[in-house]
Amino acid sequence: MRILYPFAKRFIAGEDRATALRNIKSLYEQGFLCTVDVLGESVHTEDQAIAAKNEYLALLKDIETFHRPVDISAKVSALGMDISYDLCKKNAEKLIDKVGHHTVRFDMEGSNLTERTLKLGLELQKTHKNLGIVLQAYLRRTGQDIQSVIEQGVSTRLCKGAYKEPETLAFQSMDQIRENFLKQAFRLLKEGKLPAIATHDEILIEQISEFIEKENIPHDSFYFELLYGVRRDIQQALLRKGYQVRI
Repeated sequence: MRILYPFAKRFIAGEDRATALRNIKSLYEQGFLCTVDVLGESVHTEDQAIAAKNEYLALLKDIETFHRPVDISAKVSALGMDISYDLCKKNAEKLIDKVGHHTVRFDMEGSNLTERTLKLGLELQKTHKNLGIVLQAYLRRTGQDIQSVIEQGVSTRLCKGAYKEPETLAFQSMDQIRENFLKQAFRLLKEGKLPAIATHDEILIEQISEFIEKENIPHDSFYFELLYGVRRDIQQALLRKGYQVRI
């Protein structure tokens, strides 16, 4: 991280918690909301998984006094999913038990983890309502998964997806991905619980904004999400239109 940080600084809120929290507070002062991810995934030992869990617990301790909610984005591979489902579940429950009025959201990784991530998220959300998940529009299975999260009332972030996947599992052309993104976003906006629409794609944002206004969808019933340091012009424009924008 220290070697890459000068090059990635624009896209990372901080190399340590103190720096990140200062930048998060600055974003809140500007009217944005935030989601926070501790970078790191695919741990190989139980000690590494516990260390990742402890770093998230330290972050939750630091934001106890934040009055506005923070979305804590965690990868199940960082919490030990590749070592043991039960280990990952145990670590995740410890985070969720400490989340307070914030939210823990299981980020989505490669397709080899999709089923296990969704299974764990649906299992834990039954008793931990401050748990959300992420689904990827480029996966062919996502339409079915969207139905599952709608039926259970799970807050879901929809993104395009960034991992290299075979054609049997994922749409390959941008037209196909956009088409499915719009289809699933419309479903979440109409039927989902506090969905987050995560994209910097101006074509998608324009069509989704038109759908929101046409369908009279309340602006406090969903979020737009964009990455820190990416398309700040779009971030500001969405905020000016009265949307909830999470960075």
